[in-house]
Amino acid sequence: MRLTKEKVEENRVRIVETASRMFRLRGMENVTVADVMKESGFTHGGFYNHFESKEQLATEAIACSFHEAANFLAEQIASGSKKQKGLESALANYLSPAHRDTESGGCPAVALPVDAARNGTDVQTAFAEGVEAYLDILAAQMSGNKQEARQQAIALLSGMVGAVLLSRAVKNGAAELSNELLRAAQKQFCR
Repeated sequence: MRLTKEKVEENRVRIVETASRMFRLRGMENVTVADVMKESGFTHGGFYNHFESKEQLATEAIACSFHEAANFLAEQIASGSKKQKGLESALANYLSPAHRDTESGGCPAVALPVDAARNGTDVQTAFAEGVEAYLDILAAQMSGNKQEARQQAIALLSGMVGAVLLSRAVKNGAAELSNELLRAAQKQFCR
């Protein structure tokens, strides 16, 4: 039975979204193509009908993850009554134990930086484009000229990602420290 172009595209999107979630949860090196295909509801052999390599899938999965996360961040900021209140609310959610512990893998900037660093140019480019999207969203909330706003956004994003990353890294070994890292970042950034 031949699939329609729409069904083929729908299947491809399902594979990318599944890979995005699995990579964020377990890391790219710990997820095989067979794992992704099985979780997507397909056989391993069908993978190459959609992608040339795991790296191509990883590139698309990172782009997908950042696209969804950036849209979510922008929506959270926009839902606030005032510009700064929306940003504070988004930051409080980002720097929360719920985000640290999410079963979706959460923010790709937290979940995938080491994977991106260990992969090729295409994966790193997709990651960089995702970071740029975050920076554009955050810089729009900052004061000063364009360059000053970008520098503030870089410092903020680095602090946000770093706090959640460190909090995750010590959560099971030092739960108090894990929570302290999030609280300190909230205190610093949610004023």
